[in-house]
Amino acid sequence: MTHESHELTVATDGRTARRAPMRQNRGRMAVAALLGAVVLAAAPTAASAHATGRSAAATTEWRLCMYLGGHPTLKKGDTGEAVRHLQCILNEVYRYQTVPVNGSFEVITEASVKHLQQQFSLPDTGVVDAATWTALHP
Repeated sequence: MTHESHELTVATDGRTARRAPMRQNRGRMAVAALLGAVVLAAAPTAASAHATGRSAAATTEWRLCMYLGGHPTLKKGDTGEAVRHLQCILNEVYRYQTVPVNGSFEVITEASVKHLQQQFSLPDTGVVDAATWTALHP
């Protein structure tokens, strides 16, 4: 037979209240620790990120921009899934948070591409050509 002691406390209004048993609190802490371990196990490790030359955070961000189509040359005025993919990459991987992910290559997308092309020492044309796609992708 187990005996769980309840701790008595006095509330501010003078009433007596019981706290949950210590054993129940330990169970909650164990569940929280287990969930934390599961989350850590599912996250990319630094070793796997190092092996590919990318950080664990960048690896996770790329997963948000999955795309199975081709990488055509894109310029202002273009629309479609390839443009949406480009905008997702600009937002999620390179943190251009003002770029709308709407599938329409507009002024903001063009300005962000030009800025990124400068960062990669590419001609800042605003046109996403093969060299720009190569720089954008891991």
